[in-house]
Amino acid sequence: MRLINSRRTPARLSPAAFWMLVESRCLRPVLVDVRSAKELADTHPEDDGISKRLEMVRIPIEELAHVLRNKATQWRLRARDGPHAKPPSLRDTMVFISTHGNAATQAAAIAMALGYQRVMAVDGGLAAAAPLAPPSSSGTPTASSLHNGLVTGEGGGGGGRGGNGRVGSPRSGHDSPFGSSPRTPSASSLSFVPPGETLSRDALLLLMEYGQAQGAPLVTLVDVRRHDERALYGSIRGSVHLAAEQLPRALLMPPDDFLRAFHFRKPGPDDVVVVHSRRQERASYAKQLLGDAGLHRCLVLSEGVMGWRSGGGGGEDVRAYDAFGEGEPPPEPYPTEPPVEIDRPEAEAELMHKNVLLP
Repeated sequence: MRLINSRRTPARLSPAAFWMLVESRCLRPVLVDVRSAKELADTHPEDDGISKRLEMVRIPIEELAHVLRNKATQWRLRARDGPHAKPPSLRDTMVFISTHGNAATQAAAIAMALGYQRVMAVDGGLAAAAPLAPPSSSGTPTASSLHNGLVTGEGGGGGGRGGNGRVGSPRSGHDSPFGSSPRTPSASSLSFVPPGETLSRDALLLLMEYGQAQGAPLVTLVDVRRHDERALYGSIRGSVHLAAEQLPRALLMPPDDFLRAFHFRKPGPDDVVVVHSRRQERASYAKQLLGDAGLHRCLVLSEGVMGWRSGGGGGEDVRAYDAFGEGEPPPEPYPTEPPVEIDRPEAEAELMHKNVLLP
C-alpha cells in the first residue's frame, strides 16, 4: 500500500467544507483561481457566476510560481483592489480552485514548495463545488463584505468583534445521533450546528467524570481556537489543542508524526471527539473536516467557550471573551460566572441518545 507523504501532499477540501470555510470566513482564506484561459472559455455559465461571487484572485497555474516568488510586485497586479489585494504571508490559508481540481492540486504543491504552509485544493474543483453553493440573494453576504468585517461571526482568523451580549445556558440537542452527511451551509446558518451534532456542557462534564473514574478518557476534547486565544483566556481542563488553520494538513499525518506535532494521539474512526472554539463556527468547520477524514463520532461543544463559561465551566480558569482578529488588541475577558451543578439525568440521557454511551 502506498503511504501518503503529508509533508508534500496538499490538503484537499470537500465541497461542503469549502463552502463552510468561504461563507463563514472564520479563517479568511485567500482564494486563488488557477484555471487556464481554455478552462475559463469552457466554463459553464452557472459555474462562472459562482466564481465571480467568490471574488478570487486570478492567476493561471503556469504563472503561479513567478507571482508567488515576486509577490511584492506581481500579486497586487493580479488582485487589483479586491478583498485579497494584500500579498499572502507564508502562514495565510490559501485555497486553490480549478475546474475539476487537478490544476488546483498542482498549484497547491507549487505553493508548498515555495514555503506556504496552509494551502489546500478543492476536491473536484468548481464543478463539484458549484452545485452546493449557498443561494445568492440580497441578504447573502458577499466575499467583500465578509472580508471587510461587515458580517461578523466567531472572529476565527480576524475581523470584527462578535456580539457583546452574554449567552444563555448551553442547550442540549436530542435530534439524531452523530450526523456524518455533508450539509450545505448558508449565510443564515453559518454558526448553526444541528442539535443532534452538539454536546452540552453538562453532558461533556459527565463524560469526562466517567472517564476519570475508569482511569481512561472516554472523549478527546479538541480546542480549535488560535494559539493566542488559548494562551490569553485559558483552556477547558482536559482539552488538547489543534488550531483549525492546521487541521487540514494535520489529518494527512501518520499517527506518529501527528503525536510528535500536537502532543496527543491522533483520533481514529471509533473515538468520540468533541471540538470547540470560542462559539461554534470554527468548531463546525473542524467537525466537517474530521467527518470528511472518516471520523464520524464527532460532536461540537454547544456554544463553545461562551456557553461553557455561562454555566460556570468545570472549575478551571477559562474565560469568555469577544471575538478579535489575530494581531488585534485582545478584549477584556468577561467576569467569571458561578459554577452551575450538572443536571445528571439530563446529561446521561443526552449521552445515551447520541450513542456516546451505550445503555
